[in-house]
Amino acid sequence: MANVISITGFSDPFSSLSHLLGAFVFAVLSAFMLRRGRGDSWRVASLAMFCLGAVFLLTISGVNHLIARQGAAHLVIQRLDHAAIFALIACSFTPIHMILFHGWGRWGALALIWAIAFLGIILKSVYFDSISASIGTAMYIGMGWIGLGSWFSVVRRYGFYFAQPIMWGGIAYTVGAILDILQWPVLISGVIQWHEVFHVAVLMGLAFHWAFIYQIANWPLDKCMLSSVTKQEVSG
Repeated sequence: MANVISITGFSDPFSSLSHLLGAFVFAVLSAFMLRRGRGDSWRVASLAMFCLGAVFLLTISGVNHLIARQGAAHLVIQRLDHAAIFALIACSFTPIHMILFHGWGRWGALALIWAIAFLGIILKSVYFDSISASIGTAMYIGMGWIGLGSWFSVVRRYGFYFAQPIMWGGIAYTVGAILDILQWPVLISGVIQWHEVFHVAVLMGLAFHWAFIYQIANWPLDKCMLSSVTKQEVSG
């Protein structure tokens, strides 16, 4: 963790406030997301998981950077923070595969990604002090990019423009994570450094994925992948 100048009540002011504010914004947006998706219980459930994963991650992250770095409370919150990353990745896969895919592409892919998420949570929690920050970050990046195959499937059927938000979200997450590993840049020493940049990248990545999922939030779950939505409707 970078040596960040604290202020009264905040251990890491920028990191804490950015994600707590983000949690509030996405909590408000969740109401619109769920309203858009109403009409199908499976669709609403998958959207609710994504909304919950986003708000939970940002809230826990904000609290983690709010409290002092010593004591039992910080140790617990810190582990929850890392567990929430695995959960959000899986939660981001969930509505995409629930709405856009069927059969194995839906249930098989979701079973796989959630199994990986639970395994990651267990390993990171049990061996928290043994797994370095760089290895942990590599685990998150690797898990996220498992979705590359799904992205290509969407591109082949509905075009690159439609699938762009998924790509930009993945790039934002990845670039932010790599900068955090490299511990660069230092924009304002002691105030905005690499970890603060990473927090902004997380918000950007989440915003891109949110935008993509919102546009499909009212699409029907059919037997065939997006069978009732044509490429012309997507493009237009």
